[in-house]
Amino acid sequence: MSDYRHVMYASKSAVEQMYSELYGDVDHVEIEQGSNISGSVDGKIGTFFSMLSSRFSGKITKSEIHSINFDDEMLKAKRLANEILSNSEIPWVSELKQDGQKIDQLYRFSCEVLTEPFESELDGETYIEVVGESGGVQFRGDTSTENWGSRSHIIQSVRASKRGETYPYQGLVWPIAKTSEPQSENKYDVKFLLICGPKRELMDHWYGGKNN
Repeated sequence: MSDYRHVMYASKSAVEQMYSELYGDVDHVEIEQGSNISGSVDGKIGTFFSMLSSRFSGKITKSEIHSINFDDEMLKAKRLANEILSNSEIPWVSELKQDGQKIDQLYRFSCEVLTEPFESELDGETYIEVVGESGGVQFRGDTSTENWGSRSHIIQSVRASKRGETYPYQGLVWPIAKTSEPQSENKYDVKFLLICGPKRELMDHWYGGKNN
């Protein structure tokens, strides 16, 4: 399992909403059998969602994320998450700069982000705002603490943000709108569908910077 980056965050409801709006009815998606999964983006994401839904009836929480990362029967889901984030059909979030208002598309990122906790005025619950910047494009979104798995990583990244420092992750986002604020060119509000641990070189660079 060490060949694949750990899944740190997954939102089943966000994936379901995105899939139904961009690709079709998730109720009609079936788990593909065998080790070879469809090379298409919707095929991989559909199978990933189906695996989560068939194994977990409720929300994806800390225990479910742990199962994805460490249970042998969930290795396929973990591998799919990594393959989705490596799929060249999904553009990098930096390409939003040239895509402009074309936000009916998934984007992936691999960069350092800020993870700042805040208390919602609506329900009093604690959420984590994730803000990143890549190629001149800033993206931000709110994530539920329930959907985060490895507490050691999120605690480390939250502590980094309190020092004004970023932390490396890679993930999948669905832009939902341009940020409605002054000077908001190339700033987007997004839904985070999936966040995994960073690629080795990005993590090494982060640790290297801390030691300099």
